[in-house]
Amino acid sequence: MKNVTKLLLAVGFMSLIGGAQAQNGTPPPDGQGAPAGGRAPRATLAPGYLEPGLPQPPYVSADTPQGSGPHPAIMATEPGAEEFVAYYPADLSALGNKKLPAVMWINGSCTYLGNKFRHFLTEIASHDYFVLAGGPMGKPDDGKSETITIASNNPLQNPEAPPAPAAAPAPGRAPNKLVTHEQMSQGIDWVTAENNRKGSKFYHKLDTKNIAVMGQSCGGGVAASFHTDPRVKTLGLWSAAVNRVDGVEKWGTKPTLMLGGDPKYDVVFYMNMKMHETVRDQPGVKLFYAWRNNMTHLGTYRQTNGGELSPIAVAWLDWQLKGSKAAGAMFAGKDCGLCSNAHWHVVNRLAK
Repeated sequence: MKNVTKLLLAVGFMSLIGGAQAQNGTPPPDGQGAPAGGRAPRATLAPGYLEPGLPQPPYVSADTPQGSGPHPAIMATEPGAEEFVAYYPADLSALGNKKLPAVMWINGSCTYLGNKFRHFLTEIASHDYFVLAGGPMGKPDDGKSETITIASNNPLQNPEAPPAPAAAPAPGRAPNKLVTHEQMSQGIDWVTAENNRKGSKFYHKLDTKNIAVMGQSCGGGVAASFHTDPRVKTLGLWSAAVNRVDGVEKWGTKPTLMLGGDPKYDVVFYMNMKMHETVRDQPGVKLFYAWRNNMTHLGTYRQTNGGELSPIAVAWLDWQLKGSKAAGAMFAGKDCGLCSNAHWHVVNRLAK
């Protein structure tokens, strides 16, 4: 499994060469000429893309309940899980006997910052989920790390160009710490232990038989590495930086949601398409794959309440982890909800 994780992470980083600065907020070049390092010319963003950071969410404190679900959620650092940020309904007593399925989340660029996708994850948690995101809580910055603009979109590259060489760390600068498969695996263990620990606020309130692992970009590559983990019931790969599963004889039978952006704006579009073609015909594979017109690699995760992608995430989780057939109608059958949505191109759907 460690070898598979290393492979998936390597693939993710190869797709994001030059994108580290983009994820950190440095605007990409204008696409004219060849960037430094011999990389292929970057494609210019055409007009009409879905702005990833608007409407801009107002900043509120971590303990302010947020989300449109029945139980607005907070984010917090929990004892024993300092390398994570947890998202869960603010009033756990209001749940009664209801248990919360768990969702493990890994950021784009595998960034070690658990509040980076706050708006998307708080929205999911408000629909009665426990979410654990890799990375600690960032230092107070009035929400700057929780919002984003189009200037941060990863640079697009010619899909037929040879892979760019891996960028070396700047002299004298240690590589940034990243979220890994091993860390998220420990997170699953913590969730299970905390559910069984007397005295925990989550004692017998978590549904540890229903766990999802999801991630965006590089984080989707880490999520994919859980495809054979018996503790995990379903996967979510969001513009995931994965295009091959070398050394893996079988993708597995876990239902997998794979969504991405428009080829004009999503740096991993062709990577996603290649992965789909690699695994779709393997026996037992259950894959829903679709991409949205005019959506960038950054999606809508950091819009207010996660924008239009959060209802899709909640519907998938409600279907896979709570058994809601009504929610499953968004993905199953020829007349599925996303199938009839003019904004979405459904490449591979699931049977009912």
